[in-house]
Amino acid sequence: MGRASWRWMGSFAIAVGLTACAGLPGISRTQAVRDIKVEEQISPNDLTVAPGDEVRWVNLRKEPILIQIPKLSAEDLTCQTGFGNWRGQMLESAKVQPNETVSLCFKGKAEVLYNVRAETAIGGGDLVLPGVVRVVVDDET
Repeated sequence: MGRASWRWMGSFAIAVGLTACAGLPGISRTQAVRDIKVEEQISPNDLTVAPGDEVRWVNLRKEPILIQIPKLSAEDLTCQTGFGNWRGQMLESAKVQPNETVSLCFKGKAEVLYNVRAETAIGGGDLVLPGVVRVVVDDET
């Protein structure tokens, strides 16, 4: 293979890599950020937001937690942080280290059910904390 072919293949690989990393923005479209604090419980465990608001899960525990959102799809979001992989694909769960956050911005009306899984010494298993995010449009509030 000649030098020009290697150069072309290198440029192609970089372009594919950049395309894979291009995905949803990591910031809110409305500039509103609503925190869900995860400690021994979730607060609030029922949150109502507007489309485009950033919903941020904050891990205030001393150990990592796992946020699980079944059927999470990039088509339903306007932004995300922590729910994507290195190839730009959406994941239905995100591991959150202590004092760290992950977030999502939902595009339209939705009722998003999620679980927070955390380690617990009681019973030697996982603590499962359910929650809901309700995305409503202005004329519904």
